[in-house]
Parts: sequence; structure tokens; C-alpha cells
Amino acid sequence: MKITRRRGAVSAYVVLVLGVLLTITLAVANYGSQSLLRVRQDRNSTIAEQAAFAAMDHTTGKAYYDLTQSGANGKFAYMALTLSTDLSTLAPGCTAYGWVTPTSDSMAYVTGTVTYKGITRSVRSYFKEKDVGIWNNAIFAGAGATGQAINGNVDIRGSVHILGDGEPYLDLNGNGIYDNAEAYTDSNHNGKWDPGEAYSDANGDGVYTAAEPYNDLNSSGAYDAPMTQTSLDGSFGGTAYIGNNYSGAPSTMTSIIPAIPTVGGVATLSTEVRVKHGMISIGGSATLGTDAIVDGGLSKATLDGTYVSDGWTGNKGASAVFSDNGTTNTYDLDNLGISFPVVSGIGAQTYVDTGGTTWTDEQSYLNSRSLTIPTTTILASTAAFSYGPDAYGNKISFTPGTPGVLNITGVIKTGNLQIGAKNSDIAYTGNGTLYSTGSINVDGNLLPKSGKIFPTTARIGLIAARDLNLATGAGSSQLSMAGAFYAQGTIKSAKQNDIAGTFVASYFDMGTNVPNIYQVPSLPYNMPPAMPGDKHYISFKIQTFRDRSPLPGHTDSFNGGSPYSGTSSTGGTTTGGTNGTNAATAGS
Repeated sequence: MKITRRRGAVSAYVVLVLGVLLTITLAVANYGSQSLLRVRQDRNSTIAEQAAFAAMDHTTGKAYYDLTQSGANGKFAYMALTLSTDLSTLAPGCTAYGWVTPTSDSMAYVTGTVTYKGITRSVRSYFKEKDVGIWNNAIFAGAGATGQAINGNVDIRGSVHILGDGEPYLDLNGNGIYDNAEAYTDSNHNGKWDPGEAYSDANGDGVYTAAEPYNDLNSSGAYDAPMTQTSLDGSFGGTAYIGNNYSGAPSTMTSIIPAIPTVGGVATLSTEVRVKHGMISIGGSATLGTDAIVDGGLSKATLDGTYVSDGWTGNKGASAVFSDNGTTNTYDLDNLGISFPVVSGIGAQTYVDTGGTTWTDEQSYLNSRSLTIPTTTILASTAAFSYGPDAYGNKISFTPGTPGVLNITGVIKTGNLQIGAKNSDIAYTGNGTLYSTGSINVDGNLLPKSGKIFPTTARIGLIAARDLNLATGAGSSQLSMAGAFYAQGTIKSAKQNDIAGTFVASYFDMGTNVPNIYQVPSLPYNMPPAMPGDKHYISFKIQTFRDRSPLPGHTDSFNGGSPYSGTSSTGGTTTGGTNGTNAATAGS
């Protein structure tokens, strides 16, 4: 009996141990199963998150690409993309969408949302964009020379962009700087170095080095180097002003151009000032922007931004600058590769026409595709003339009168050109460009024909291979003009001119009589044909970013707009990108 009781006790103990082991085994198995499920969920969540970022990046690229197209007019448009197929490699079987949701012409949310195996992840960035192209300024300056870029008592309404890159040259020895001729003894007085004459071997290469060839844009006879930290790229004195509005502009100007844009009910030109090389000097009562209330607060007083790498000088300096981003920001567009559009000679870029054909330089295109006319003087009293159309549709006609009426289509080529004179004004219609192989002088009012608006219903462009002189002739004073003005050399605006449009030149002489220039924001999207540098450059900046994935058990609170309403499209290969200056800021 005792043995039997022992055996029963052992059996009970074994059953107890087996029960404990079974419980532990089941617990371990359950824990392992839960861990595997958690790992699987974490993996799926990570894949969904990566796909959401990919959806946002894809949509961002598409938004940027669309902004660079001619029909975009520099404005975000609502966009809904179905991207499930595009992301099938990254997240097979996912449901993926991308949205661009504008909050204004220049601001938009870009959202990417992906659901993968029941897990939804969503990310969103807030972007600000701006067309910072050459013609989206009041003044764009290329080379610059000490005290010669913008100088004087001038009233500028709109953006100013100064490169100060110096004159283009051939870097024959590849050292990255312009090399002057080495000093030598001109034994035979023939004005050049001859073998056998003594010279100073400045670069130590054992041979005489001549000056590197350069493009003498301002015909000074000397090479103009890039601005330095102690160079004055702009000097503003007296009552000089750079403004962000049309306040005080004469009705003769505001009546012939589109109404100024508004943001939040406030009129603004979105004025920015950029200087890549060189300083800006401010003295007297000159200011860039203002801290005063303008038009009762209906016009913007401060500038949108300043980006001046080498800083400010003068007896007022930065204290006279009123800008939304302060005065310490450096030049911000290096990554866009913006350069002065040289038409001919050293430094001239290749030119791509509207048909996609690439030319060696723009001069080659202009010479080949323009209509050459013998007329070099167009006054109100000039006898009527008509030329064209040619094989490319270029044509021009003129009717004398008060004012004389110039009708132009396409590109018209001539030599040194005189337009208007004292009491001899010209009104234009059509859409065309006058190209001078020399210089252009304008000494009479040059405005759209009555009833026309620049640049939407009538536009004119002037291209001077040398210089463009406005109101420099005898008797010229207080002229009014509207157009797109380009000179490979210097633009000189004398007297108290009122100009609507944009100046693009290597150098500027703004005189001392307070000339006024008013930027027209619609010009970059209504350009006269073949104007140098008429390419869109888009600055794309991230303002905020946040992960906006729904909490477990919750649905997506905002999907950027239903992918099945509004303008919807299927995602595909996007050739755009997020070029531009990107400044990411954490946001809620």
C-alpha cells in the first residue's frame, strides 16, 4: 500500500510539471506569435511610411515640373494623383495618392498618403515657390563694375537681382581667374611682346603669357573682374528707393499695365533684392522698403526678402533696409545656375528656340530667323513703311501721326536704331522685338497704342547688342515707356523717366534725376519673342513638414482633396525635380 501511494504521488507531480511546461510553452509560443505579428506590423508600417514619402516626393517633383511650363504662370494648381501603380515595387498592393493643395498662388501643401496591408501613413510639406527668372525683376544686372551696377537717385518698384560676376573670359590656363598679360620690355616699341624681349614670368611657367581673351561688354578697354567684398555693386543716395508697391505711380503708367497683384488683400510686387557679389551702399534718405504704413495698409511696405552676401555699407547701411527676412541672408540661388544672358562673343550661351532647336548662341538665331529692314530711324513723322511677312512670320509696319503707330510681329533686325525724339512719340501694337546689332536710342514716349495693355494685349522688346540709351538725346525729358529692355552692354536711363517693364543689362547708369521703373509681374509669362534669358527659374522652399498619419483605429483626417474629385490624373514618370533652395523647418 505504501508503494502504491508513492507511485500515485509521483504521477501527480509529473502531471503538474507537464502542465507547467505546457503553460510556459504556450506562453512562449503566444509571445513569439505576438512578436512576429508586431515585427510584421512594424515592417508594414515602415514600408507604408517609406512609400508615403515617395508619394510626396513624386508629387513634389510633378508640382515643380508643372510650374516650369509656359502655361503655369508661376502659380500652383490643384492636383490629385493616383500613385498606386508607381509605388507597386516599393509597396506591392498598396493604395497611394498624392495631392497638391494651393493655399495661394505661391503656397501649397504637398501630401503623400499610402495604405499598405491595412496600415495608413501620411506625410505633408508646405512649400513656397517663386519664379526668380531674369525677367521677373525690375532690374537684372550681370557683370557689374565698381560703382557702375546701379548708381544714383532712382526709384525702383520691384525686385533687383545683381550678379556682379564680372565680364566673361576664356580661362586658357584653367586657374579659375582672369590673367592679365605678363609685364615685358617692349624693346622695339611695337606695342606687343616679341620673342627675345625680357618679361616677368609672373606665373612661373617659363613662357611669356599674354592676356586671356574676354568679352568687353561695356567697351571700356579693360577687363572688369567680379565684384569683391569691398566693391560697391549698388549705391543708393538722395531719395533713392526700392519699393514693393505702385503707391504714388502716375496714372499714365498704371492705366497701361495690369493691376498689381494682391496677397491677403494687400497689393504687393513680391519684391526681393539679391546681390551675388559686392556690397550695397545706402546713404541720405534712401531706403529699401519702408517701415511706414503705405496706402492705409493696402499696399505692402516691407520687402519680401534681401539676399546680399557681402553686406551693406554707407552712412545708413542695413539700418535703412526694411525686409521680412532681415538683412543678414546671403545669396540663395547658386544652385539654379542663373547667369547673365550674353547674346554674342565670349561667354554667350547656347540658345534653344521655341521649336526646340539649339543654336550656338542667340546671335546666330537672331541673324537667321529675323527680318532685316533698312530703317534705322523711327520718328512720329517718319514716312509710312511696311516690311514682311517673311517665311517665319516676321513683319513690321509704321503709320506716321501723333503719335506714330508701330505694328510689329516677330523679330525685326536693324543697325543702330533711333526711336522717337522730342515731341515725337511712338505707340506700338502687336507682339514683336526690335533687334539692333549696335545701340538703340529712345528719345520719345514709347507706349502701347491707346486701348492696349502691356504686356497682355500689346508688347515690345528691345535688344541692343551694345547699349540702350533712354532719354539721352537733345530735348528728351520725363519720358514714359513700357517694354522689355535688354542691352548686352549698358542701359542708361536719364531724366525723370517713368518705365514699366524690366531692364536687363551688364551695367546701368540711372542718372541723377530720379528715374522710375515699375516691374510688371505678368511680363515673364507674356514675353516678346526671342528676348535673351526668357527662361523660368523656380525657387522651391520648404516652409514646414509634418507626419500626419492617423492614430491606430482612426481614419485619415485630411486627404488633400478627394482623388476622385477635381482635376485627377494618374501618376507616371516625372521629369521635374525639387530644384531650388530648400530650407526645411519643423512644423506641426
